Amino acid sequence: MGSGAELGIIVPAFVVLAVVMVIIRIRWPEKFRAFGRVPPPDPAHAREFAALRDEDYDLVLKGGAQVNRLNATWLFASLLVSRGQIELRIHRTETIRITRAEVTGLWWVRAGRGLKFRTASGRLDKVTVWPGDKIEKQLADLGWH
Repeated sequence: MGSGAELGIIVPAFVVLAVVMVIIRIRWPEKFRAFGRVPPPDPAHAREFAALRDEDYDLVLKGGAQVNRLNATWLFASLLVSRGQIELRIHRTETIRITRAEVTGLWWVRAGRGLKFRTASGRLDKVTVWPGDKIEKQLADLGWH
């Protein structure tokens, strides 16, 4: 085969790829509106959030996270913990804020040492965090258990 035949295959392949990319770009917000998002907290809990700077948190952890079908690998998710609240920050998504009063317990997923937050409302049911090894005691020392 000559280079003309190869070019005859490559150009249509790139055109098809470009069309697919445009379709995905247009339909992405419509099809995946809830991708990586959780419902807002109950207004009673939302008033409990304190405006903290990063250095005001007692524990800052880098790790992975999964939020409503969105996976973030290590370095793209941060868990900032204080005695009264937690912030889960995932690159290019809204920050998820969790108050201590909202959480009824922590659930440790043994496969991969994942952490899930139990709440009465169930708003964090689709949130799993992989904050690294041996942090269970550190969280318990801060009142999160």
